[in-house]
Amino acid sequence: MNLSNYRVADRLVIEVPEIIDIANTHQMAAGLQGLLNAPPANGVVIDLRAPIITVAGLQTLLRCQRTARERGVTLSVAADRPMVRKAFRLTGAHRTIPLHSSLADALAAA
Repeated sequence: MNLSNYRVADRLVIEVPEIIDIANTHQMAAGLQGLLNAPPANGVVIDLRAPIITVAGLQTLLRCQRTARERGVTLSVAADRPMVRKAFRLTGAHRTIPLHSSLADALAAA
């Protein structure tokens, strides 16, 4: 899967425009992991733009968080959609992956 990405200063921003679900989790994970293996950045912000996130999506992001930590890179998520933010809070994923309500907030905190 080809994910849009760009740099803001020393941060890599990865745009995830669609829902990560059981049908595309392997492709999405491969795309994200490939970007995490690319030339290093001091931090990575995943810009989630989908209206919801599934369990498969949360699991994919948690695996990406482990990969980022192994490489000494901070990873955070920007998500302004209420259902996505709620899923992070209900599952406790926000304790592992820093969650921000906007891309600007995520970039400022990183």
